[in-house]
Amino acid sequence: MLNKTLADKIAAQALNEIEEARLYKNGKIKNWRINESLYYGQKEVDDTTRANVALGQMQEFVHTLLSKIDNPLEFKYYKRKNSQLKRVKYLNSLKENDADINFWDLKDIVGKKQAILYGRAIYLYYADSIDGYKAHLEPIDVYDFLIDPSVSGIDIETAMYMGHYGVVKNIKELKKGVKEKLYHGDMVREIIESGGNSNETVVEETNKQYRSYDNETIGQKEIQNDNKFKFWQWITTYEGERYYLLMDNSGRWIRAEKLTDIFTSNLFPYWSWACFPDLTEFWTPSYCDYIREVLMAQEVSINQMLDNAEAVNKPQKIVRVGDIEDMSKVIKYKKDGIIPVKKGVNIDQAIQFVKVPSITTPIQVFDKLQYIKDRASGVGDNEAGMADESGKVGIYEGNQQAAADRFGLLNKSYAFGYKRFAKLYEWGIKDHLNKKVAVEILGPDGVEMKNIGKRDIFKKGDEFGCLVEASNAEMTNSLRNQDYKFKFITAQAQNPLVNPTKAFELAAKISGFSSDEIRELLDVKNYGNEELMSEADRDIEALLNGENIEINEMANNAYKQKLVSYLRDHKEDINMKQFELISLYIKSLEPTIMRNEARKMEQELIESMNNENKLLNSVNGMPNSVPNGVPVGQQAGQPISQQ
Repeated sequence: MLNKTLADKIAAQALNEIEEARLYKNGKIKNWRINESLYYGQKEVDDTTRANVALGQMQEFVHTLLSKIDNPLEFKYYKRKNSQLKRVKYLNSLKENDADINFWDLKDIVGKKQAILYGRAIYLYYADSIDGYKAHLEPIDVYDFLIDPSVSGIDIETAMYMGHYGVVKNIKELKKGVKEKLYHGDMVREIIESGGNSNETVVEETNKQYRSYDNETIGQKEIQNDNKFKFWQWITTYEGERYYLLMDNSGRWIRAEKLTDIFTSNLFPYWSWACFPDLTEFWTPSYCDYIREVLMAQEVSINQMLDNAEAVNKPQKIVRVGDIEDMSKVIKYKKDGIIPVKKGVNIDQAIQFVKVPSITTPIQVFDKLQYIKDRASGVGDNEAGMADESGKVGIYEGNQQAAADRFGLLNKSYAFGYKRFAKLYEWGIKDHLNKKVAVEILGPDGVEMKNIGKRDIFKKGDEFGCLVEASNAEMTNSLRNQDYKFKFITAQAQNPLVNPTKAFELAAKISGFSSDEIRELLDVKNYGNEELMSEADRDIEALLNGENIEINEMANNAYKQKLVSYLRDHKEDINMKQFELISLYIKSLEPTIMRNEARKMEQELIESMNNENKLLNSVNGMPNSVPNGVPVGQQAGQPISQQ
């Protein structure tokens, strides 16, 4: 906890930063409100038209685009060296477990929806070890988030400050924080005594209230609650160092610390991505910003058409009053009605119909605007799955490729955000996985439960790779290329110049198999041997660090050779103590290796004899099965060596 004088200075600076960031972002909010009105169906009174029909096109557009990028939030770590194989499996399994518990996939979808409407998806990620390790992913409303306007549009680490409003605490949580020395006691007492601030008039809350009106919800979302308090989580740079503040809208802080005391990485605990990333601008336009004017113009066209249709069905009349005997029969239509006129009156001059505009013109304008919208956004009938006039979903290969290219660009943007999330997630584990947790691991015997801690995952100087899985858009983009590649590999299957193993691997990838599945398919003899070699690398690292390790019960000649090869190849890299420690460990492996190799030889001999018996039996017309799995000529329970 910082001393009060320093914390007050940083809080005062933070208030200025909040005001500056608010002012800068305010220009975007006007556009956001128009997008919201169209999406939620808010209709303004229009005096220029009798029809005032909302077409719901913004909902259609947002949901169609969302359906193209709604793949689950998925990234995977991969090894950069062989010794990391098992640790990477542990890390990926823990990530899958956290994603399931914390509803990452749903939170990813609501973030993508905000990106389509507002241009940005923003998330907060952190872990804690209060009552055990927990991972927390929180989507942040764009209205609540503020950031240094001078920030790079790509790397938010270039910002001097950022944060979000709406961190909710109750009295019990505040008092617990004081007891645990997280919160400043005097400040907490002052805030509690002043009453809850849940319905406080804050710019962020006011902006969100307009969205509620667009959604036809009326009234305040919050009522006065003396047990509910809202705070800013704000991170700023003061004299070259980052600080973390938890404070109310007037600058009364309850927590003030160096950022490294909370997040040892010193990274901002936020990650974000934009639909249209820009080098110099964070608050970039959204898809809805680019197409809303066209949608509004289309609504005008359709309402004009409806007005014109009504004018055709119920036309205005010009009547020479003196020529008509009964005006009531002119004013209202009556089936089989007769309108009497005075003798000698020319009907064509007594009653005339006012000429009305064409119905087809607004339709033609609508269709042209639809074409413009499809071209501008890349989201048209084909992407929505709408049938053409023949009743079939028609999409030309060139159009499919162009649409997939657009969505592929969007995929690359949020994949960039996922990679930052992966980095924050990794640091969260390093900081808070202090006790072992159970995860599911896919092994040679199927799914197994393992208890793992951070020491089972991370070693000093470790750095894992990160891969973001492709979206539906990228898969669509590559369908044609996949087909060409698969046909080529199949045609070249018997070509002696082609590596058959590599050809199989590529064909399996094209068919949709994961890397793990391909590895298992290729490991026809002994799935799990790669893990044993990884364990050898792990054990070498432990021995180099001077650790006393237990004999690996799965050790075989390949495992031993791995250690011997390391000694031979690294004579100049290791000291005498390390050399002796590894050498002694190799010698201690001999009984285990002999036992495992003998068991393996017996198993191979049994398999060989069984195969020979099957061949002989097939020649002699006898059954291929061998009773109890024992070869002919061997008694049950009798070792091979005693025959």
